[in-house]
Order: sequence, then C-alpha cells, then structure tokens
Amino acid sequence: MTLRHFCLYLTLISIGSWLSSCTTSNIFSDPLLYSQNFRGNRKITTENLEPLLPQKPNKKILRTPITPGLYFYQLFSKDFPKKKLQWEYELTKLNEDFEEQIKGLDINSNEYNKLLQKKEKKAQKLTRAIAEGNWAMRTFGEPPSYFYKDESEKNVEKIKTYYKNHGFFLTQVSYKVDSLFIKKGSVAVTYVINEGVSYPIGSNDSLVVKDYKILQLLEKNKKQSFLKSGERLTLENYNAEKDRIESLLKNNGYYAFSKDFLSLKINALDTAKTGKLQVITYIPSPDRNPRSNNYSTAYNIGNIQFIADGTYTNAYRTTVDTVYSPNIQYIFVNKKFSPSVLDTKIDLRKNQVFSQEKINQTQKKLYGLEQFQFTRINLDTTKGVINASIYAKPLDKYEFSVETGGSVFAGGSLNNLVPGPFLNTSFKARNINNSVNSFETTFRFGFEAQAGFLRPDSVNRNLELGLNTSFIIPKILLPEGLAQRFENYSPQTRISVGGEFIGRQEYNRFGFKVASTFNWRPSPNKYWQVSLFDVNLVNTSNQAPAFRNFLDSLLRLGNNLKRSFQQSFISSMSATYTYTDNPYGQLKQGKYLKLFFESGGTTLNLVKGNKFGFLTNLLQDSLQFYRFIKASADYRKYIPIGRSDKTLLAYRINTGAAFAYGADKDLPYEKNFFIGGPNSLRAWRPRGLGPGSFTGSFDNPGSIILETSAELRFKIIRFYGDLNGALFADAGNVWRFPNQNTAGLTGSDFQLNRFYKEIAMDIGFGLRYDLSFFVIRFDWAVRVLDPAFKGDNWVFLRDNLKSPLYPEQPYTNPLTLNFGIGYPF
Repeated sequence: MTLRHFCLYLTLISIGSWLSSCTTSNIFSDPLLYSQNFRGNRKITTENLEPLLPQKPNKKILRTPITPGLYFYQLFSKDFPKKKLQWEYELTKLNEDFEEQIKGLDINSNEYNKLLQKKEKKAQKLTRAIAEGNWAMRTFGEPPSYFYKDESEKNVEKIKTYYKNHGFFLTQVSYKVDSLFIKKGSVAVTYVINEGVSYPIGSNDSLVVKDYKILQLLEKNKKQSFLKSGERLTLENYNAEKDRIESLLKNNGYYAFSKDFLSLKINALDTAKTGKLQVITYIPSPDRNPRSNNYSTAYNIGNIQFIADGTYTNAYRTTVDTVYSPNIQYIFVNKKFSPSVLDTKIDLRKNQVFSQEKINQTQKKLYGLEQFQFTRINLDTTKGVINASIYAKPLDKYEFSVETGGSVFAGGSLNNLVPGPFLNTSFKARNINNSVNSFETTFRFGFEAQAGFLRPDSVNRNLELGLNTSFIIPKILLPEGLAQRFENYSPQTRISVGGEFIGRQEYNRFGFKVASTFNWRPSPNKYWQVSLFDVNLVNTSNQAPAFRNFLDSLLRLGNNLKRSFQQSFISSMSATYTYTDNPYGQLKQGKYLKLFFESGGTTLNLVKGNKFGFLTNLLQDSLQFYRFIKASADYRKYIPIGRSDKTLLAYRINTGAAFAYGADKDLPYEKNFFIGGPNSLRAWRPRGLGPGSFTGSFDNPGSIILETSAELRFKIIRFYGDLNGALFADAGNVWRFPNQNTAGLTGSDFQLNRFYKEIAMDIGFGLRYDLSFFVIRFDWAVRVLDPAFKGDNWVFLRDNLKSPLYPEQPYTNPLTLNFGIGYPF
C-alpha cells in the first residue's frame, strides 16, 4: 500500500468516526420528526405531494440517522436558555434607554433619526438571537424538527384538497405514526392514501348564457376549450377555462367582463348515469349580478391620445407640441418623438372593437423601444365608447456607464493566481433627431491572463482593447410586409462598426468588423438574433521569431495553421436562437437551449474567381478568404433534488461542428472550437486539451466539439451571502475533420472507431460564494481519463506514469485550481 492510499484510508476512517458522533442524544422534550412518507398514491407522484408538507425532517447524510446540523445546534445551544434571558433583558433596557434619550427631540431631526437607526440595528440583532439562537447555532446548526399531531392533521386535509383539485373527489387520507428503534425519541409519519376513482370529462357542450351575442361567441370558439373529453377535471384546467372565456370576451369588446361572473357547474344527474362529468358553463344576466357593471356591453375604441411628458425637475421652460395622425393625437411636452414610428407601436385604432390583447401589446411594444421609463394606459367608458389616454415618461436622452472588474487565471494553485483587470465604458444617446433611434458606443480595456501559446507552463498577461459603435433602429429593416410580422416581438436592427486589438507575447492581432443584426423576442423565454451581413478583416503582426518558426515547421509537415495568422477576410451570415426559463445560478427547475448556425464566405460563391479583387489589391496577395459552415447546440438542465430548495443537479451538453469547404479547407482561427479551462474541462488549462489524442505544447483548435458537464450543487452555510458547494464531473474533447490536413497532429482527426476512446474526463469539488449579484467560484479538479495516453487512458490515482509529451519525465496529475466569476453554466 502506497503512502497516498494509507492517508486516504486514514482520512475516511477519521471522517466516519466524526460522523458517528453526530448522532444526537435524546434531550428533546417532544419526539423528533425523522421521516415523512406516502403510501397508496399511484396516480399522483410523491414529488408532487411532498411540497404540501411544510415541515421537513432534519437533514441527514445519505439516508443514515446522522444529522450533523442538529448535532451542531445541540452543541452550540448549551448556554442558550441563560443567554436568551440576558438578551431579553438587554432588549427591554434598549427600548427604555431609547425612550429616555428622545425626550424633547423633534421626530424629524437628524439626532432623532440617528438614535432611531442605532436602536433598530441593535434591536434587530437581539430579536434574531432570541428567536433563532446565537451565531454558531444559526450558521452551523439546524433547529430540531418536532412531530406535531395537529400539523399532520392539517397535512391530511391539504392532501385531500390537492387530490380534489386534480379530479379525485372520493380520496380518503389518514396518517400513522411509528416510533423508531434506530433513532430513539424520533418518529416516522406515513400518510396512507386511498385515491378512489377519478371521473373523466364527458362533454362540455352545455352553455347557459342569457346574452345571445355572448352565447354565439362562445359557441363559435368552443373548440379552444381547456376542458377536453376524456381528461380529468383539475383545478388547473378549470381556471384555464375561466381565463380563456374572460380573454375571449375582453378581446371582443366586453371590457367590463370578469371571470368572476361565470361559473362552471357539474350536471350531477348525468354524471351519475354515465360515470362521466357533464360540465355546464353558466353566465347569469347582468341584472342578477350586482357586481357585473353591465358586462354585456360591447365597446368600440373612441379617441386615442398619447402624452409624452419629458419635463424634469427645475426645468426653466416648458414647450408643448401637438401632432395629429389619422387615429391618434400626440402631445409632446419638452421632448418630441416620431409619430410615424409610434403609430406602428400603438395597436389601437378609432372605431376598432376593444381588445385587451391590443392594450397589452401596445404597452409591450412601447416598452421595447427602450425610450420610456414606464407607460400607462387609462381607459374611460363614460361616453359609451372607450377613450384611451397613453401616458409615457421618457428616459434620459444620454446615458453613460462604467463597469470595472476582473478575472483571475489560476495556474493550478493559490500561489499562482494572475489577475486580469478590465474596464468597460458605455455611452448611449436615445431618440436621435426625434426618430426613436439610438446610438451606442462601448469601449473595453483590459488584461487577460492565459497560458503561453508555445509554453503552457508559463502565464502571459495579454492586452485587450475593443471599440464598438452601433446604430439601433426599433424595427426589422426588411420589406414592409415581412417587417410587419415582427412588430409584436420587440424588433431591433443593430448596425455596428467596431475594432478589436489583442496583444500577446507571440503576436499582435487586430480585427475590424462591420455587421447588421436583427433581434426579436417572441416571448419572455425566447430570443432570436439573425445577422445577414457580418464582415471581418483580421491582421496578425509582430509575430515573435519563435512563434513564426513554429508555424513554418507545421507548414513543412503540411499543416496549414499558419494561414490562420495571415491577413484574413471573413464574411458570414448567422442565426442564434436562445431559450431559457431559469434565472442564472438559481436552485430552481429549468432548462436552457442555445442553437447557432453560421455560413461563412457565402457571398464569395457569387463572385467570379471566388475572391474580391479590390480587397486583394488594397491589402496584399496573402489575404486569406474562407468558406465554412458552423453549427452548435448548447443544452442545460437544472433539476432540484429533494424537498428543499438547497440541492440541485445541473448538467450541460455542448456540441458543434465547423466544416471548411473550397480549395483550402481551412477555418479562421476564431471560428474553431477550443476546450479546457474554468468553464469547460476544469482539470486542463484553457484551450489545453486535444484535438483527439494529440499532445502538444501549444494551443491547437478543433473543428468538432463534444462536451458535457454535470454538477451537484448544494448550500453549505449562509454568512452575509450563500456559501455553496458542488461536486462535478466534466467530459469531452475536440477533433479535426478527416478531410482537414492533420500533418504533425497525429490522432487529432475524428474517427468513429476510436473517438469514444479519446473522451477526456475529470472530477472535482467546488466552493462558490454567492452574493446574488456577484459569485466567486473556486473549483478543484483532477483528471480521470486522459486521451494523451493512447492505450490505457485511466490516470486517476495511478502511479509511475510517464509524460506522453516528455517521456523522460514522470506524468503528474495535480489537483488543478480554477478561479472564476459566476457559475460555469
């Protein structure tokens, strides 16, 4: 047995001994709640029933009786009763002293407010200590979870109600309590459920409506009903049906109608005969409902007025402009906007049938202009029609922001952290020439620490400069018929011009970019970005002699990596679709999907000779042109585990391919895939893995990527922010297409008969300090599978291995530290 294995076994034994001491002794007056289970639930899953039980047992380790939180609570609460009396006395004395100190003080004076703030701060600390215990009890401990009979009885009623709301009207629920031998003083509660039968919906054809026009409208739209024949009648589809009817009527002129005026009833006689629920939609006449406010009146739109009030505090002059369009009266106070543009954002028209959906769309579209702090629409029905007044408060015309921060490159240990500070500035001018268009300029200055291109064991701090200017138009610049289809989706056209400079020890690289991008958002969860025009000119200069010699050596072997560092002209069209329903980093159920497609050099196919001659003449003959197709997909899933919101399983699958076609079959350097680093495979340096089983001392990209990560995230303690932990595993690699020249890169091409043997894998543990607005992350990772070993690539806890790159040296598999800002995915 090696010293490493002996230390590992000794550590495990020590941890086990400590955990065994964490079983609490029976010092509590009431029985502790050890577990809660369900029996007999077949149609409703346990995961759906668990949230009905507000009280949770104390947390245990891997389903054992060990409850460390309760142990620490008991450990640190020995003097709590005595301390509690002392804190209660201090709180009473604090209030008495405060009343004495403020005698004769004006409650609006600064002295009074200072005394009040000081007193409230101390009182808050004392009140929390009295209620929750001392700092150690709150931070490391967990209060005992007792069994209460009345709570279990309430849970029985909750379960019955839940079943009733899901179509089970005859469900019976009881509970039983069992004392435990393995945990004296604790009980296990089992909720015994007899679900009974659920009656499916037979028909939803019966309409009892006194108003004939409303009856016709409901009959016409009956197929859209959420109450489908054969399905269970649940509270969810019951409410959805009431919402549907309310929306249907409100969007057809019935402004005063509310779902509270209708009811869905069951024909008990027919249900008893058929065994199916016969649903009746019942809307009484307005005169029988005193709250109805005559909901049977269908309204049309009358006058429409838009008021933009740009008045600010201490304004020395007020100017008012009134402009009339065919449908809308515009009143601009101290700030003017284009009526023709606003006409396209306001869906209301005079004599139009009132529609609540058009009201909502108007507010959404005005907000999407990014010109107003808020908009409010007031509706007036006093004259038999609905007169609409739209009030808008403009944002400031000019906006300037500065953001500073940084990243840290971890070279494998805390002693090798290299900071990379950055500064971002942004200037935005709104409503240029009253056109509702905007102008935006961003500037970035910073340093990024990276491993050296030729010497991965060294760390270089690279200079980054970026300047980008955009002109933003609140519509899609397409023919009117096509552009109109996007009007409800907050459309934007962004025309951008920018440049970027990267200074490395090996070379300097400058890029100039011109692009036109369409953006729109069909729903809060979905976002599209389409670029029909994206042109880049890239130039690499000041190449270090060692770097130039290295590229020449690859070229002599037939590898064309050198071309990626020559002057390049890159034109492309791309589309990106993003879907997300989960707040970033939150311990909630959700998913994320990002699809990307890009076609590069498409316009070259339309040019004779497949090159732009004027660009070649303007620059030089070495100008490189590229033709390629690139696609990628990034899918992430977040799954809460257990009954609390403290544990979550997150995983990601990222895959993509970039295929170069034409004579050269080369990709621009930036269009390749790279793998490794704090947000990728964390046991490898950034861009330090692959392609395939190839091992080199330099960054080498791939044209195919397959990458996956999984993390078990859990909360540890709260101290100002949340200190969270994570257990993770990463796997993946990059490869080159077989048709690409792989000379000098043995094992880098993708082959079906061996690619799975070249999947790298690591495992590790992470700590994250989450301040909600800022997350600091430390991840320690160690390699498990290293494809550099072409035979047996298992390297975890193996000794006497030789380095695949330098066979005369031993192979090291250190615990690699990654420092990051934010979650990895």
